[in-house]
Amino acid sequence: MEDLENVVSLQDFITTVAKSSMPRILKIVSGVYLQSSVYDIKGSECCLSTGDLVKIVDKELQSVSCVDVETGRSLELTPNFTGVFKPVVDDRVYDTIEKLKSVLSSGDSTESFWFASHSDFVVGDHMISKRQPIKCVSISASSQASYAKCCTKEGSKCISLKIPISTEGEFYECDSNKLYSLEEVLQSPALLRHSLKCSSIGNGSYSLSPVYETSTIMQMRKDIVKMPSSLEVDVIDITSQCGHINFIRPLSLSEASKCEDQFPIVAEILESVESNHLLKNELFSALQPGQQIVIYKKVHSRKVLVSATKGRNSRFFFIHDVYQGKFRQRPREFMTVYDLCTKLVSGAQLNVVVTQDCESVEDCFPSLCVGDHLKVLHQTKMCVPVQFCSQQIDVLVCTKDTEDEEDKPEEIMLPLCLEGRFVEEVTDNKRYTINNIIQKFKLPCEVKVVSKDPSLATDPLASFASLRLEELVEEPVLLVSFLDNPSACFELPLKWVQISLFLTEKPVPETKELTRFLHVEELTESLYYSLRKELPSNELPPPRPPKREAKPQVDSPSTIQQESPTSVKLKESPPIPPSRNIPCQSYEVHRVSKILAACTVQNRNTYSPLPHIVTTHEDSDSEADYELVV
Repeated sequence: MEDLENVVSLQDFITTVAKSSMPRILKIVSGVYLQSSVYDIKGSECCLSTGDLVKIVDKELQSVSCVDVETGRSLELTPNFTGVFKPVVDDRVYDTIEKLKSVLSSGDSTESFWFASHSDFVVGDHMISKRQPIKCVSISASSQASYAKCCTKEGSKCISLKIPISTEGEFYECDSNKLYSLEEVLQSPALLRHSLKCSSIGNGSYSLSPVYETSTIMQMRKDIVKMPSSLEVDVIDITSQCGHINFIRPLSLSEASKCEDQFPIVAEILESVESNHLLKNELFSALQPGQQIVIYKKVHSRKVLVSATKGRNSRFFFIHDVYQGKFRQRPREFMTVYDLCTKLVSGAQLNVVVTQDCESVEDCFPSLCVGDHLKVLHQTKMCVPVQFCSQQIDVLVCTKDTEDEEDKPEEIMLPLCLEGRFVEEVTDNKRYTINNIIQKFKLPCEVKVVSKDPSLATDPLASFASLRLEELVEEPVLLVSFLDNPSACFELPLKWVQISLFLTEKPVPETKELTRFLHVEELTESLYYSLRKELPSNELPPPRPPKREAKPQVDSPSTIQQESPTSVKLKESPPIPPSRNIPCQSYEVHRVSKILAACTVQNRNTYSPLPHIVTTHEDSDSEADYELVV
């Protein structure tokens, strides 16, 4: 049962509590509704249910409402208001000093105030006359009674008195004639309960009501809630009984990773999102609400993205750097000369066999046949004739074995755009760990598992004839374990696994050695393609072939005759020498093309005579003969 005498409105509590005494833990007693109060605070719904606990950590003055006591007219004062206030003296009479003190002071902290009595009364050896002003400085308490430390004047002397607060009489408040600034009034709950006068506002009596914005910590909320003190809820201060309570603050994995100074630490899962669409791992299905884990540290995980095909089905994996299986290199397959060029590694030798005929479209480059053995040397540039000029293109210098083994290999140059099929000749039978492959070979590469990981009951990689190691993936992860098995660690990727948790104060169990038991993880197809989109790719499309020389298009003589503005007839050509075995039609086309070529380099005036052509003019009905000058 709450002490109903201590229940106050949130507004009154925030007004009277000092910032120096924060934080304060409050319990919601009642609100607008009987059970709960729901508010929309700056676009965020905030529910204050009966029984909820909140922690007020700070307050900031937003405005001050000033209301005329007689007319009810109100205005708003800014926090930097410069006017001064004088308390209006209350004419009520109190039968004990204790009751007077409860009105003129606030709680345990007593502010100085002036009072007098309507009748004489005796304090020890002193007679206090009626209407004599007395200043109450403070209240002191002992095991026997509580006293008001006061001072007054006897003639010209100032004497100090200790008056029991239970002293009976007719006591009333006196006017001290002291002026207060707005800040002083707001810091004194007793003055806020007074009516005040202020010449800067008007001649009336005013009551002041400040509105604060509080910084509040609530259960199950990530951020501090900015809450106005004007919310219509009643609260009770339970700081003295529940000051040790820690409020649960949900954190994502990314937010938890920023608390490295607290690691290792025990955390409890509040909410989890199903991860089966990303990782085919039963381990993540155990990350359910209520599950407790130990977060050891934040590390950068190094793993290789792998694709494998069996029949028509493709599967995708992560191979971690702790994988203990052994690999052997398999021959790679290249579809263009450009692919060969991109796989060149300084100091490494690349030998391939042609498995598909490759016919070059340019006369300056050789064609390749099935079975040709090539040794890739280096990349260089070569000038090739393109349209009336030369163009530099990238080529790959190789040596091709000849049919006669005694002859030296032939050095050839292949354009990067040449398509075909080349299979690598592999003579390396060494066994490599996953770390050796990352250091020695350039990814992507083809490998096969020749020795299973002995720590795995079933190695899923050993069933594939070929594995394609595609990319090295490095990403931040949290190294964690379940609380009931603290030595068996696994990785939680900050980006792909979405759970919310909170950090507890439970002790971390002692472990001699941490073991990472996740060596291979199978990925879903959706996660694989999401990774492929984000990973940087160094593979560019192969270059285009050089522009081929454009052959001039020649129209037939009949076409020329139809399109000429004047009816033109070619003169009969001389007989072709027997030694030149060229068809007559080809000879005519050759003559016409020479005429057209000559016309293009001259002025295109229609009335100018054609160069090197003799023209004979006859009647308009006759046909014009044209003859080339030999």
